[in-house]
Amino acid sequence: MRICIYGAGAGGGHFAVRLHQAGHDVSVVARGANLAAIRANGLKLVSGQEELTARLTASDNPLDLGMQDLVIVTVKATALTSVAAGLGPLVGPHTLVLFTQNGMPWWYPLGLPEGLRQPPRLPSFALAEQFLKSVPAERILGGLIYSANEMREPGVVVNNSPGANRIDIAAISATSTGLAEPVRQAFQDAGIDSPPTADIRRAIWKKLLFNMSGSVIALATGNKASISRQDDALGAVYRRIVEEGLAIAAAHGYPLHDELVPEQMRQRTLDHKPSLLQDYEQRRPMEITEIVLAPLEFARAAGVPAPTLETVAAIVARLARDRGLLD
Repeated sequence: MRICIYGAGAGGGHFAVRLHQAGHDVSVVARGANLAAIRANGLKLVSGQEELTARLTASDNPLDLGMQDLVIVTVKATALTSVAAGLGPLVGPHTLVLFTQNGMPWWYPLGLPEGLRQPPRLPSFALAEQFLKSVPAERILGGLIYSANEMREPGVVVNNSPGANRIDIAAISATSTGLAEPVRQAFQDAGIDSPPTADIRRAIWKKLLFNMSGSVIALATGNKASISRQDDALGAVYRRIVEEGLAIAAAHGYPLHDELVPEQMRQRTLDHKPSLLQDYEQRRPMEITEIVLAPLEFARAAGVPAPTLETVAAIVARLARDRGLLD
């Protein structure tokens, strides 16, 4: 399979090396020092005691890479506008495009199942007009990454969750059932778990509840995500945010109370810095809108009170704005 990773950062770099090792023809869209390092030395992955280096075609111009069977867009949600402008040359009539961003995705309203409450009008939803010029909704896949990765230096990715990496993948349109199967199999063959996912929007809400609680508390306190299980007072805040998130999801047609128990979630928080905190410390644009402010807008649209989330959201949004990392 010809696969282009659009955004060879921490998560995208991990995927690129694994898929290359599994025998796929992998190229990457990268930029700056990372692009220079990949061209000079290949892309290196460190995972536990394992070290792998993949020699890949890399460019900052998608025109250099040609049409693909699969494009995996792994850039942060904050960089999607540039992807919309550059995606066209990679997409042919049979190309699948997989989006793996954190938080509420831009494609959420497209093909929304009947009977569900209409979502609020988020700014990111306007990206649909641009993306649909390059790829029809029927060939778009949604993805959720469960994998802890960071860039040690340009061209070097460290996977901090060896043996525990997963990606959930499904078509965003109910009429495209089955399209995700060869993509899931490619990840399985590459050593990254990819279980069947019946409803990608349900999966979105499940992961969002983890991010809008543990990741946001980590950012607000400058600690690893595990601080929520180590500090009882923060643990109480964590549980209240999750309870509010469960109410928001249920109001929009996705009741998850039987699957997600706040205290059990808290006990599963990982001992690592979430991407929100990594971005804040490294002064990179942050996904505050998608992870924190979007669920608040969903709450307001449904008339669901979310006072704890609203309070913490105000704090982290101010932190981001003070560093110029949030518009």
